Amino acid sequence: MMSNKKPPADFPSSVFNFNRQMLECVVGGVSALDIARLNIQSADEARQFTLTYGYDLADPASAEQLWATHRRSVALIKDELLDDGEQIPERVADQRSLGELSNLLIIASSRRLEDRELQRWACAILRVMHVYVHLRNDLFSAFRDEIQLQILKPLQDSILHDVQSGTTILGATGPDGGIPLAKFEIKPFKATASSVIKLLARPERVALTLLDKLGVRFVTQSVFDSFRVIRFLVDQHIVSYPHIIPDQSSNTLYPLNLFMEVMEQLKARQTASGVEPSSQEAQALLDKCIEEHRSRAEFRERHNEFSGPEHRFIKLINRKLITVAVGPLETQRAFRFFYPFEIQIMDTETYRSHLSGPTAHNEYKNRQRRKARERVLRDSDQSESEAGGTPHG
Repeated sequence: MMSNKKPPADFPSSVFNFNRQMLECVVGGVSALDIARLNIQSADEARQFTLTYGYDLADPASAEQLWATHRRSVALIKDELLDDGEQIPERVADQRSLGELSNLLIIASSRRLEDRELQRWACAILRVMHVYVHLRNDLFSAFRDEIQLQILKPLQDSILHDVQSGTTILGATGPDGGIPLAKFEIKPFKATASSVIKLLARPERVALTLLDKLGVRFVTQSVFDSFRVIRFLVDQHIVSYPHIIPDQSSNTLYPLNLFMEVMEQLKARQTASGVEPSSQEAQALLDKCIEEHRSRAEFRERHNEFSGPEHRFIKLINRKLITVAVGPLETQRAFRFFYPFEIQIMDTETYRSHLSGPTAHNEYKNRQRRKARERVLRDSDQSESEAGGTPHG
């Protein structure tokens, strides 16, 4: 039977002693990036924690990987997140001052009032390091060339660029002569720093769900052509729609319910007259329908606080089953895995607004950077308050 007698104040442990930060992270749905502090009191605890994390501090090669990540993280904070006049304390930014990486974890766990600012900076560095570690160990870093080839080649092969006329056509050899495009773009690969900022800016994101590292953009002449692009990609088996990630799809370009209603009207008109309506007639009917029935429009919008309301587009994330050869040449075997890529489709009007005004890329990135700064440099007391009180243990 348990005794009701209270243990001495300096009692080293208790069966009732739980670390709230740990529980919030494990079962409370809180990202490790958003906890206020660690709970590591000694170098031995730090080594055990880091070993479970995936790195052996006793192994020089493993430790050097973490030191390199530490240097990159300090540089990113200095270059991207600090305001004028701000500086990271040398005690946590400089390898010689830290001495051992275990000290960074111990400082990030401190509850001493005099360590408050130092503890905040240690946590900031560890948050950025955590994202870098995940990005470095992503499948893309190991199989970049194979992933690019197997995802991008079918898309590129379907595009015809006519230098003389200056036109770009999707599926030019098809029975309908193809779909004219205003532009076809392969999204530039996100620089590592850009990927880190994005992940830090979105609390629901972790590196394993960075889904737009690879992607393409179709800019069409009209909304009607935008939907034709989707049909072409599926019919030509460039996109396998069972591999679409459903909760990542967005359509703010034109409501699907109204689009299908207009298509039924056009099919009926064609059956009655025996003449196929032109693309221009289809677009005119789409414009009229949205003007008259906007109250019934069913868009699919995924909230993105960094994009402006003018940013209208269709976006989907497809997964491609990638096959690569691994192992020595004489015993190579096939290794298969899914890798996501993004497809964006928009009309020329939206694309022009994307290049200027509130949805301009630089403004978008600045909003991300401000959010990342807020998350990385948050005050520990604020973090604990948002978590529901001071954690124990």
